[in-house]
Amino acid sequence: MDPEHSAATLDLLRQASVLLQAGHHAEAAAQLGRALDAAPGNATVSNAIERLLAVARTWLTIGQAQQALTLLAPIAGSEHANGTALMLYGHALMALGRKDEAEAIFRRWAGNEPHNGDAVLRLAAVLADNNTPSEAEALVRAEITRHGETPEVVFVLGRALLGQARFDEAETAFRKVVLARPEHQSAQTNLMELVWMRSGDVREAARALDRALRAQPHLTGLRITKARLLVSARMPQEALAVIDAGLEISARDAALLMAASTIALEFDGARALAYAQRLLQVAPDDRAAHVEAGNASLATGDAQAALRVAEALYRSYPTDGRALAMMADALRMLGDQRYRDLLDYRNFVRADWIDVPDGWSSLSAYLSDLVGDLGRLHTLHAHPIGNSLREGSQVQLDPARSAIASIRAFPQAIDGPIRRYMQALGTGSDPMRRRNTGRYRISGIWSVRLRPHGFHVNHYHPEGWISSACYLDLPPAVAQGGGEGWLKFGEPAFPTSPVLTPEYFIKPEPGLLALFPSYMWHGTVPFAGAADERRLTIAFDVVPVD
Repeated sequence: MDPEHSAATLDLLRQASVLLQAGHHAEAAAQLGRALDAAPGNATVSNAIERLLAVARTWLTIGQAQQALTLLAPIAGSEHANGTALMLYGHALMALGRKDEAEAIFRRWAGNEPHNGDAVLRLAAVLADNNTPSEAEALVRAEITRHGETPEVVFVLGRALLGQARFDEAETAFRKVVLARPEHQSAQTNLMELVWMRSGDVREAARALDRALRAQPHLTGLRITKARLLVSARMPQEALAVIDAGLEISARDAALLMAASTIALEFDGARALAYAQRLLQVAPDDRAAHVEAGNASLATGDAQAALRVAEALYRSYPTDGRALAMMADALRMLGDQRYRDLLDYRNFVRADWIDVPDGWSSLSAYLSDLVGDLGRLHTLHAHPIGNSLREGSQVQLDPARSAIASIRAFPQAIDGPIRRYMQALGTGSDPMRRRNTGRYRISGIWSVRLRPHGFHVNHYHPEGWISSACYLDLPPAVAQGGGEGWLKFGEPAFPTSPVLTPEYFIKPEPGLLALFPSYMWHGTVPFAGAADERRLTIAFDVVPVD
């Protein structure tokens, strides 16, 4: 390194050190990224970057993926970024649903270090989750040939097989992992969910979990996984008993207290508030803990306390859907008409027909093909764990990679309605309009098929901007005018005091696309019908692009 470059590098390091001490992590990362470009082999630069990576790792661990991403971007953007930086950056992208970008980062890491089994395996894991399961399987099987089977490798193989709907083989792989390592959280979760979705049998789905918990009752993650299964099976009191048993072992475990508050909120607001208050003592700076306390305040009738929580959350993160939903509920409970600025159904909820994509002569022809193609994908019996639907199934879709023409065409069919929605929305200072850049991307897309008596529990999408429901095939009960199977807005997922009932409904029709703010509570009314009748939809979230 020549003296001029050395002096410049030292200056960048000094600036980064000052910024780090002041808590300006992102600005420090930018300086260190420049220092890395200027002096890629400098040990002092490398040591400073390692300290910054440790901060990013902590943020990822506590769920602050966006902060971690902002911190990591300048480092990962350097051509000299090491494997740790690329790995953490890729995981931050995955946590934010930016799978294609994450895949590119992991490909870069594996390309830089082709003999690094960890890099290859993590790439395979991303491919399995990014709808490229065949390539993931090939990478994993090559890794097994080179180095043999390990629980980690077999788990990724199971994910790749699951992505190809090879359910028997995937179940065998997951069972092999949990037999070797009963504490393997991800394998236990995948096995439980797969057995549940194939059978709808709670006892069978929990069998491996129960065996592991009997042997190691201190395993908090598995206990929470078991509770999530019970909640999804509409057994919240049994789920809370599972969590309470864990709290008897570890009374100050934040994850258990969080789960306890969330579960209790379904049927006992005072109990939920007690758990939330204990949680805040353990994790006073955790946003999710404050969300629990605010929602429990709504359930116990303290709307003023909930409003204070919501306003504080909103000030620190104005796009947090949890804060917006809580604020609307609190203002509505207080009789404050400002809640209408958030729940402005006339201007923020729009139902529009999807367009006919290229290759089809009419909307009915397109819907006919799409309904038939989706029907062949819905092969599982029960809903995913932790999902809003009940009595039905869900499949993830990736139109860009799909081999099915009707699914590949779906983004074209919805592009016009989305753009018309944004144009009608306009710009302004409220939480919806101020994010309107006129450009968007789809963040997650999935199809749901409900059986008779099926429904979506009331929920919202805290990370979205615009959410949706596109109706494709409907049972006769929906058209009869009694509200069965209709989309409803304004009713929280938990009982409040006073009770907040639905305020607005949309009657589904085949080809109709409903678009609305992601922070709005929404759900569906159950419907009756013959055993073979189904309600088929596609849903997705939209986020703005700068």
